[in-house]
Amino acid sequence: MRLTPEGEAFFPLVRQLLVDWDNTVETIRQRFTLQIGRVAIAVIPSFAANPLPFILQRFRCRYAGVNVVVHDVINEAVYEMIAEGRVEMGIAFEPESDARLHFTPLGMNRFIAVVPPACSLARQQDIGWRQLLSLDFITLQRPSSMRLLLEQRLAQHGQHLSVAFESHQLITVGNMVANGLGVSAVPAWCARQMRQLGAVCLPLTDPVIENRFGLVSLRHHPFSCAAQAMADTICDYAQVNGGGFT
Repeated sequence: MRLTPEGEAFFPLVRQLLVDWDNTVETIRQRFTLQIGRVAIAVIPSFAANPLPFILQRFRCRYAGVNVVVHDVINEAVYEMIAEGRVEMGIAFEPESDARLHFTPLGMNRFIAVVPPACSLARQQDIGWRQLLSLDFITLQRPSSMRLLLEQRLAQHGQHLSVAFESHQLITVGNMVANGLGVSAVPAWCARQMRQLGAVCLPLTDPVIENRFGLVSLRHHPFSCAAQAMADTICDYAQVNGGGFT
C-alpha cells in the first residue's frame, strides 16, 4: 500500500504533530510532578534576607527543577502583588481585614535590641525600651510597616520613638549600630545578620513588642503545583522551628 501524493505531503505534518503532542504531554507531566516549573513569591525584606534562604535551600533539595523568583518588597507591596495576581503567595505581617486575602499564621515576630559592642548596655541580660531610647535610635524610614508598628506600640505605652538616623535597608541600620552611631530594634529573625555585622543583640522588654506574620495568598484561589510545594515547605519549616524563625 502506498500513500497518495496528498498523503505523502500530509504525512510529515502528522508525524510532527505526534512528536509535538508527546512533548507537550511530557512537559505537563514534568510540571505536575515538579521536575520543572516556576514559582514567584513576595516577601518582606527582613524575612527574605534571613530565614528565607534556609527555606529555599530545603525547597531546592526537593525540587531542583523548579525555578524561584523572590520579590523582596515592603509589607504593603506584598499584599498588592498578591491581590493583582503578580505572585501566588507572600510572607508578610498579618494584614488588616481584607476579603481578598487569606492569611495562614506561621509564628510571632518579636523585636530585639541591637546595640554597639562598646555600648554599656551590651553587657546587660536584657534592655527596656526607655533605656534603649535614651540613646540615638536608628530605624527604617517610613512607610516601613516595622517603623509604624514600633511607633504605634510605644505610643500605647506612653513612649515616643525619637529617631536620629533613618535608612531604607536593615543591613544599613545594622552597620550603623555596629559602628557606634546608635542603637536599634529589629525582628528577632535578624539576630544572625546583626551579629555578623558586629552588633550585639539582646532581649527587649517593657514593653515586649511582637506581631504575627504568615503566608498570604488570594482567598478561594488554588495554588499551582509549584506554589503548593513552596507553601508546604514554608509551613514545614515554621513547624520545625516552632514559628520562631530565629
